[in-house]
Amino acid sequence: MKLATLLYIKNSQGDYLLLERIKNPNKGLLSPPGGKLDVHLAESPIECAVREAHEECGLESKKEDWKLMGVLTEKSFPNIGDIMVFLFEYRKPVNQIPPECNEGKFFFVPENEIMLSNIPETDKKYIWESILQNKNVNETFFLDMDCTNYPEIVLK
Repeated sequence: MKLATLLYIKNSQGDYLLLERIKNPNKGLLSPPGGKLDVHLAESPIECAVREAHEECGLESKKEDWKLMGVLTEKSFPNIGDIMVFLFEYRKPVNQIPPECNEGKFFFVPENEIMLSNIPETDKKYIWESILQNKNVNETFFLDMDCTNYPEIVLK
């Protein structure tokens, strides 16, 4: 099983920082920054969040700057296999758009436009719905998805 993070970073207006990806998965679509854990180094999910925020966004942060919002498990995701994704929210506003990186170009998207944006349909239906519903809740949510018949997904 692969392990990864997604980073939910907002500006002072509450707009989300999204990356127009130039690589798969989700090439050409908008998604939060993030990446795979260095499991061979025993990197924790929170350490991965700090590292990925720095590598992709140039953001200097500490572990305590992040809040675990949710954990997503996807069984048999196409071209990836089984993956567990830790969804983190950055606790501080970031008002400057990071420069383009080797993953793509960044944009701020207003919260009320997220569901209308060029994001993967499955992300809209499951991940973003959970993020937006739980943004003011202090509880971690869990999503277990079977992607064997993708794009049809079964919540477990």
